[in-house]
Amino acid sequence: MLSPAGPSNTNTSMGPHTEAAGLRLCLRSVTAEAHARLDRQLGALDLTILPGYRQFLEINAAGLLPLEAALAAASVDEVFPDWLLRSRKAAILEDLARVGGHADPLPAPPPLDFGGLLGTMYVLEGSRLGARVLLNAVKQSADPQVLHATAFLRHGAGQHFWPSFLAILDRHSAAHHEAGAIDGAHKAFAMFERATARVFGPKFAAAGMPAA
Repeated sequence: MLSPAGPSNTNTSMGPHTEAAGLRLCLRSVTAEAHARLDRQLGALDLTILPGYRQFLEINAAGLLPLEAALAAASVDEVFPDWLLRSRKAAILEDLARVGGHADPLPAPPPLDFGGLLGTMYVLEGSRLGARVLLNAVKQSADPQVLHATAFLRHGAGQHFWPSFLAILDRHSAAHHEAGAIDGAHKAFAMFERATARVFGPKFAAAGMPAA
């Protein structure tokens, strides 16, 4: 099962944009370990049954909501004018309501600089790439509550948000943004890891991330 928190298997060949491609390859490389940990932990959740799917949504909401709030505070809409279309806050809250879950966001991360904004967006936009696989798993459920709570996984379908994100990244990926982007990506993954640790506790800590 793919984790919802990063693009570990994306095609990063983007023609002549060598500097931007270099940043993307760098972000992919430095986040690979965190992505693998999330794959292992979230793979324990059965998305076809209500308790497992509810936990999946609650984990995602715990990380997504404070990260989106931090992006909004950093004026993400000035960099990504379609931010309101990209935001998944309303979608995940709708799904949580349908499955009887609740949003318990983690504390907000520190304010984002421009590089941090790019790194955070890389993680959140990349998280859409596994949605089709996850949605196919959810469709195997016999529970109507699960089947009717897929706004989060369906969000952005057909909108080409990942290619358009990369196009903007290409314009804003000068070498001096690399350190900030890496830091932002690490912190975004850490949010989802802490959210997962709240569910798996010591089992998750033993895999390499202290429980919060």
